Amino acid sequence: MAGPTIELPSAALRSANFRLQGNGQGAVSTRAYLEQLPSLVAEIENGGIAVTAAPVPLADVESAWNAPEVPGARTVLVP
Repeated sequence: MAGPTIELPSAALRSANFRLQGNGQGAVSTRAYLEQLPSLVAEIENGGIAVTAAPVPLADVESAWNAPEVPGARTVLVP
């Protein structure tokens, strides 16, 4: 979700005990995900986590699928 690139000063790698680890879909079980979902939604609702949604009508799914991603925003298909 962070995007395809990262900018990281080389000093951060030299001056700290630093480990970079990737993660993706499937790294968390469905059960664990569903257990945490209510607290995640609550954090979004109370402003603890900022989410920038780019709503797109479901009828426009084809054009949305092929459109470039807007940095920092997530496409949300709306029925």
